Amino acid sequence: MQISFERYATDTLAPALLGQTKPTVLLLTCMDYRYARRIVDVMDRLDLRQKYDVFVLAGAAAGSNEVPSWREALVTHIRTARQIDHPIDRIVVLEHRDCGAYKHFFKLCWESVTPPEEEAKHKEQVSKFIADMKCEFATEIPQLTIDAILLTRDEDDDLHIETPHR
Repeated sequence: MQISFERYATDTLAPALLGQTKPTVLLLTCMDYRYARRIVDVMDRLDLRQKYDVFVLAGAAAGSNEVPSWREALVTHIRTARQIDHPIDRIVVLEHRDCGAYKHFFKLCWESVTPPEEEAKHKEQVSKFIADMKCEFATEIPQLTIDAILLTRDEDDDLHIETPHR
């Protein structure tokens, strides 16, 4: 799981989307207002407007894992997007630190959770999400790529880790 969305978007998304004329990437984000503008700003700076879709669930991967109707809505969205000429073949899960949905779903008390414990919970949920989505879309999107980023609260919030997760 990576922690620098800007570096990931610059090094991975921008080159992959350069020649695309239709959205092929779905950003699965949490609903936390602290991150929406940061995400859009990065994508706009890289001139990626209209090359991606956004789907919002409280807790991102955890929301999909914990609430079956949300998972169903996400799957339906991806299938419908592909039918209307948004050939989604990559999902980027944008998790974030200090997530209220994680606190709700897993009864985490942020005051006593260390960054490594917090990251482990995000990795657990992202791994479950990836396995479920790969299974769900195995025949329709066999080349489906799913990447995950754990966004920091601000530039000074460092997890001291950065390992890719696919």
